[in-house]
Amino acid sequence: MTLKNLGSLSILLGMKCNNKCPHCFYFPRNDNHMPIDLDMLDDALKSIEGQHSIYSVNFAGGEPFYYYDVMLECIERLKRHGINLFSLSTNGSWAGSVEVAHEKLTELLRLGLGAMYVSADGFHQMNIPLKNVINIIRAGDIARASGENFNVCVMSSYLGYYTYDCEINRITSKIRRKIWEAGLYPVETFVNAHGRAAYLMPPELQVNKRLDRKCWEIKIGILNPAGPSMVSIDPAGFVDGCFGVPLGNLHKESLNDIFQRYFNNPGPIVKTLREKGALGLKELAVERGFVAAESYFDECHLCHRARNYLKEHCSDEFGEFLNPAACYPPVLDNKAHPFEDWNLAQLY
Repeated sequence: MTLKNLGSLSILLGMKCNNKCPHCFYFPRNDNHMPIDLDMLDDALKSIEGQHSIYSVNFAGGEPFYYYDVMLECIERLKRHGINLFSLSTNGSWAGSVEVAHEKLTELLRLGLGAMYVSADGFHQMNIPLKNVINIIRAGDIARASGENFNVCVMSSYLGYYTYDCEINRITSKIRRKIWEAGLYPVETFVNAHGRAAYLMPPELQVNKRLDRKCWEIKIGILNPAGPSMVSIDPAGFVDGCFGVPLGNLHKESLNDIFQRYFNNPGPIVKTLREKGALGLKELAVERGFVAAESYFDECHLCHRARNYLKEHCSDEFGEFLNPAACYPPVLDNKAHPFEDWNLAQLY
């Protein structure tokens, strides 16, 4: 089985979102919020039939509930391919009441949804009432009381790490306390230092100098030479091994062809990451004028800053290997105080 490591997919149903979280992986550049092409997904899975071990799919975006009907149909189609375990990631903006949350959840549970990951922290609650998250928790309680095997998992992101003392982290801790009081323990996670967050990390957290770990040593299965454990597919057709590192595009070739090239002839970005990790990308970028810092938050931070430079300044050489464009903003200078312009009052 060629793709024996491939156990899950992340399907980005569409990129529309009502929030502009400053730590998001994506920098939306246009208003084209068309949903993912379900026929494209069908064809992709058919092309690797019998070669993979995919058993689960997580739906994300954007905010997946903008594409609720597409998500329902997508689940129906995926089940025909033998995939029966589903989850989704949401900011909870759609759950204005327990009744609305329960109504949406009931249909998803009928189709086999097993878990819902809900964001609740100082980033998301800038625009989304915390009561919406509580509504989802209550709807989950009702579902379990009726015998459904379903979990609501609240994810709270901290800048750097949860004991790092800054205002956004203090607010996140207060939000987590309110979730706890509502009867659910929220899982603390940390902001990944790429996407917008590559420009949020304050200097005192950028202390790592060795930076020699490979992608799959940091995040299980990402860009592993033996095959990825998960890939994401977005509405533009990009199959991403990591955010902004496409393995190929389904509008141009089959998923089978994309994976064959991954093993046999990957492009320069994937090849460098597999052989030398983030330090290899640093070498590529420095040779082309990139001025590297002495240290970074982690390997992902260095990788993103080097890739961002290559995307902006060496697009003729590397542009096709660094997509989608929404993962790459114009190069920015780090702000000494990245939250100084934010209104952090009345977040919850």
